[in-house]
Order: sequence, then structure tokens, then C-alpha cells
Amino acid sequence: MWEEELLKECRNLLLSVVLQVDIDDAWRWDPDPIAGYMASGAYHILTNRPLIIGQVPATLLWRKDVPLKVSIFTWRLFRYRLPTKSNLFHIGIIPAESQLCVSGCGSHESENHLFFVLPSVWYGLAASSELVVRVYS
Repeated sequence: MWEEELLKECRNLLLSVVLQVDIDDAWRWDPDPIAGYMASGAYHILTNRPLIIGQVPATLLWRKDVPLKVSIFTWRLFRYRLPTKSNLFHIGIIPAESQLCVSGCGSHESENHLFFVLPSVWYGLAASSELVVRVYS
């Protein structure tokens, strides 16, 4: 059933597409229409822009084909409800001096910092199973 709904969505999106024989197809990257898409440009946008809740439609978060725990985690991420040190300080669980990131970088541990500013943690987790053991043990 959900596949049929996705097919209908796809068809509705394609209804407004008009193919023109004499014009070449091209992709346009709205943040930089002159230079186009570059991975460094996308990374810059992700790391220098705070998460904006209104830009994430609920239909992307609550999908039937995504496990519920993934949807809940994503919802908590975009609502700033993960148990980061900054959030724990704001609700009075830890003192102000305990907000610093465990990586030793000197920044406050927040959602933006953990997921977008500190990518070396994610690369290290993917590259080294020894690091995974050390982080979780």
C-alpha cells in the first residue's frame, strides 16, 4: 500500500515536468547557481547553518517504511531533545562546567556540534572497530 502512495507522489511531481527537445538537461544547485554543486560547499552549508525545524516536513520524519526508533531519534534531533550535555545543563541535570564536549575540542556538546561540526568522530567510527569498542566500553 505504501509503495502505491509513493508512486502517486512521484506521478504528481512529474506532472509539471515539460520536456524540451532543443534544451540540454542540467542540474542547478540553488545555494551556488554559478559554481554549481561541490561537496565542500554542501559541507559548509551544513556546518555553518543551525538546524531549522520548520524546514523538515513531518512527512519525511514519520514514514511507514522507516523503523520507529529511527523516526523518533530524528524527531528528537530536529527538536533539540537529545540528551546532549548542553540540553542536560539547560534542564538542570549537570553543572555549567560539565557542558564541554568529550572530544576535548573545548566546545559545548550540542546536536549541531556532534553531528555537523565534529565529523571526525563519525569517520573514525566507520573506519575503526577499535574506536567503536573504546567509545562504547
